[in-house]
Amino acid sequence: MVFALSLTALVIAVGGGIDFNSAVTGHAQLQDAVDAAVLTGVRASSNNAGSASSAFSANVNASIASAAAQSYASGSSSSSTSSGTVNVVTMTGKATMQKPTFLLGLVGINSFSLSASATAVADRASANPCIYVLDPSGSQSLLVNSGASVTAPNCEIHVKSTANPAAIFNSGSSLNFKKICIAGANVIRNSVTVPNLSLSCAASDDPYAGTLPTPSSASCTYSNGNYSAANITMTPGVYCGWFNFNNSTSKVTFQPGVYVIKGGGWNVNGGTWTGSGVTFYYADTSKIQFNSGISADLSAPTSGTYKDILMYEASGLSKTQFVLNDSVANKLRGLIWLPSRQMTLNAKSGIQSDSLTLVVWQLILDNTTWNLTQLSGGTGGSLTNIRLIK
Repeated sequence: MVFALSLTALVIAVGGGIDFNSAVTGHAQLQDAVDAAVLTGVRASSNNAGSASSAFSANVNASIASAAAQSYASGSSSSSTSSGTVNVVTMTGKATMQKPTFLLGLVGINSFSLSASATAVADRASANPCIYVLDPSGSQSLLVNSGASVTAPNCEIHVKSTANPAAIFNSGSSLNFKKICIAGANVIRNSVTVPNLSLSCAASDDPYAGTLPTPSSASCTYSNGNYSAANITMTPGVYCGWFNFNNSTSKVTFQPGVYVIKGGGWNVNGGTWTGSGVTFYYADTSKIQFNSGISADLSAPTSGTYKDILMYEASGLSKTQFVLNDSVANKLRGLIWLPSRQMTLNAKSGIQSDSLTLVVWQLILDNTTWNLTQLSGGTGGSLTNIRLIK
């Protein structure tokens, strides 16, 4: 009897040690997985909980992944410091499970309850500007004339000019920006109120310079042409020389891909343009001249080498004009990077976009209507200082 009791006690002692060590190991695995989950979730631009759950499952074995109950919550907050406002995003996660025992079941202990939780936080940089005007010394690098109306309450426009005046705002114009950041101290306001105007402001540099891919443009796919059919389908390639789109009622469809324009340009005299997953590249001072009555709905690729790039040019070009005239309506989504161009939007030129970033040398707005949000969807800038706090 004594031997049997001693053996039972020994089994319980040894079994308890084994089960306890197994529970400790299981808890460590659970904690590591929750840590990884919230760090992944806080980085995600959308579906934070889904991203966190996927990361959790990737960091544990299948039995724990199926047994654990997970919960996640994301949030954001801001606080004022001596250096400005700090925006913080958070992701909190918790996982619980029952860890079966091996030998302690003999004495009625069938499982251990395991629980792990963690919170990750990150600092979010201020949102990047929607519009960059790069000329550092040009007088009136930004010129806003009568009839210009821009509605962009979540966007900033940054003007690098320090000239006198760096910008001119004429009567009859209306600008609704989150911030108008002018590097210079002097502007002209002709009988107009310019809300959210900040002078002597630290205007941002071009964040895209030197980062964009260069497509091949050595061989011409198409050379000089005229398009006047009612329905036109354009294919990617290198377009050399001048091309005219003459039918004001034609429907022009662009297949996905990169359209390289060199040695001339495109004259567009009306019509309707549509294209998804398209990129236009100017290999030199070539351009697309949008004339009367154009209606365009064009969006950049959402993945791959040319992700988010709608229209851009070779680096280091001489300064030239880029004009958009009398458009019916334009929905443009993506980056327009034209750092050598003086962009002018003339009579009734309209742009409506839910995702646009514009980089130009100078900008002139004449009787134009814009409704804009930034390329990143207005959610803010990049995340930094990502860390676990518990």
